Amino acid sequence: MNKIENEQLDKITGGNISTVSGPIINAIVNIINVLEDAGYAFGSGIRRIIENKICPLN
Repeated sequence: MNKIENEQLDKITGGNISTVSGPIINAIVNIINVLEDAGYAFGSGIRRIIENKICPLN
């Protein structure tokens, strides 16, 4: 293995700032899941109102 001098260490670059990390992807997926669940609940509510199958609140 070759020894790296200090001048060479300054020139080393790595990684890419524009990459999307795991936690960001996980947060986006969670947001999509929440929106999907809200859509199902909203659609179910509309269907129950149209079909007049609403539980009474009394």
